[in-house]
Amino acid sequence: MLTGFVIGDRGLGTSGDTHPPLMMAHARAGSYLVVGASAIGQMHRARNAAREDAFIIRSAGPWLAVAVADGVGSRPHSRYAATYVVEALSAMLLRPLIPLPSAILPNPLDTPDSPSSSPKFGNLAAPSEEGRPDRGQALVAALEHWTESVREPLQPLPNFQQAVSIGWWLPENQTQPAAVPQTHPSQNPTTCCVNSDGEGSDIPADISHDATDDCHLLEIVKKAFTNTHLGLREHARSLNLQLEDLSCTALGLLLNVKTGTVAVGQVGDGAILGLTSQGKVRELVSPPSDSPHDTYTLNHPNFEHYLVRGVIAHAAVDPFVAFYVMTDGLAEDLLYCSEKNALADWAQTVDQKLHASPSPTQAAAAMLTWLATYVVQGSWDDRTLVVITQRERTDGNCQPVAE
Repeated sequence: MLTGFVIGDRGLGTSGDTHPPLMMAHARAGSYLVVGASAIGQMHRARNAAREDAFIIRSAGPWLAVAVADGVGSRPHSRYAATYVVEALSAMLLRPLIPLPSAILPNPLDTPDSPSSSPKFGNLAAPSEEGRPDRGQALVAALEHWTESVREPLQPLPNFQQAVSIGWWLPENQTQPAAVPQTHPSQNPTTCCVNSDGEGSDIPADISHDATDDCHLLEIVKKAFTNTHLGLREHARSLNLQLEDLSCTALGLLLNVKTGTVAVGQVGDGAILGLTSQGKVRELVSPPSDSPHDTYTLNHPNFEHYLVRGVIAHAAVDPFVAFYVMTDGLAEDLLYCSEKNALADWAQTVDQKLHASPSPTQAAAAMLTWLATYVVQGSWDDRTLVVITQRERTDGNCQPVAE
């Protein structure tokens, strides 16, 4: 039986603007926990403006798709672009891999898998930056208050699954423990990162790479971005807007939760990172940086020139155990930090906090609160983060790794 779920932001259309300032979501997919959160930036909040970031997490069978987008702030309707892009891109990534279901699953539940309480936020106005520690120190230090956002411990929720965005169903084998996926490590490590023009660029050589299905997955990523771009044109027409009004970046990640193979694509700023079992952090694709002031967006007619893609297979030694997909509101705080090891410290700490949370709901609420409240100098933009972390882990010698 094909099962799956769709969680995160929903598309905005002619029915009205329902984009909330805060969003969180969580789910389990195979041996992975996936948590997403998006918080309006302090500048947008001060101006009584809307959140322009959006994310969606979508699963079908063994495949998990994550899409993140950031609307361009100079365009007042860019959130309509971001919400459309994450819905379309996540669906397009999965469409070639999963056959359409012939019927809706039976036995719907009466109530959805919703948290018993929502995180409460007080005054989120940023305090004075005078005397603040450096960027990396502030990010990691703020994580010390991760669990304070949910005051009462929450009981673990049933392992719900969602089918075709209609309702929630319990899996038939709910009482059975989740099986650890059997992975097939690559024996011949090679690496490749290509853009849509077919030109190659290097990524770290210790990322293992299996070329068997690379071309197929790379083509899926390219077509997903292309079809989303074409759909964005129609979306602009339906809203009586110019295509320029729907300017946004786009980041997509496709993960096979059984094999560990991951494919990624990115247009514009933001970051897609991977954390290995030995604590190393890798940027899976690097978007072009002709100028730090240039902004590349999916609505641009020549967006394919700025599309970067990559496929990474599960490695036999030091495999990836967590992935992070984020918009520039967080990425710039991390990637442009001058402090040594700040990025690795942050990634490891977030991973540990998620695993230490009593429930996925508390993990999502705490991550959302952290995104909405941490303070570093010059950081005022919306912040969005989706983390995919492996719950059962083995190292390169296939021995259990302590959490």
